[in-house]
Amino acid sequence: MEKRVIDPEKRREAQKLTTRVIIGITVVIALYVAYALITKSLNILIFEILLMVFVVAYVVLNDFVEPYRLGIFEGMTLGQRSGFMKILMLDVVGVGAVIYWIVGIGGAEGAGGSLLPLLIYILTVQLKRKFRPEFEGTESEDPEEENKEDL
Repeated sequence: MEKRVIDPEKRREAQKLTTRVIIGITVVIALYVAYALITKSLNILIFEILLMVFVVAYVVLNDFVEPYRLGIFEGMTLGQRSGFMKILMLDVVGVGAVIYWIVGIGGAEGAGGSLLPLLIYILTVQLKRKFRPEFEGTESEDPEEENKEDL
C-alpha cells in the first residue's frame, strides 16, 4: 500500500483553526481568572467548566476536525480505521482522566490532590502520537519497506 502524502500547507491551514480556537478559549479562561482575582470571587464550578471545555475542544479539533479538513476520513483503509479506533479509545481514557482531575480540583480531597490522572493523560497523548501515522495513512504497512527507508 502506498503512503498517503498530506500537503504541509493544507496541514498548517487545518492547524491554524485549532490554534485560534484554543487561544480564544485560553483568553476567556485568563480573563475569568483576572476577573476572579480582581473581585476576589472565583466560582470554582465555572472555572472547572472552562477547563473542561478547553480539554474537550482541543481533542475534538485535533482528532476530528483537522483530519476531516485534511480529507483523511475519505477512503479510509482498514488499517486507518484501526488506528482511528485506537486514537478514540485513548481520547476517552485521557480526557476522562483530565476531567476527573479537574472535577477533583474543587473538592477538599480526591483526584485534585493526585497527579495520577494527569500522568494518564500524558501517557495517552504519547500513545496517540504513535498511532497517528497509522490513522493518517502516512506510514508504510510493509515493515521491510520502512527498514529500507531508514538506511
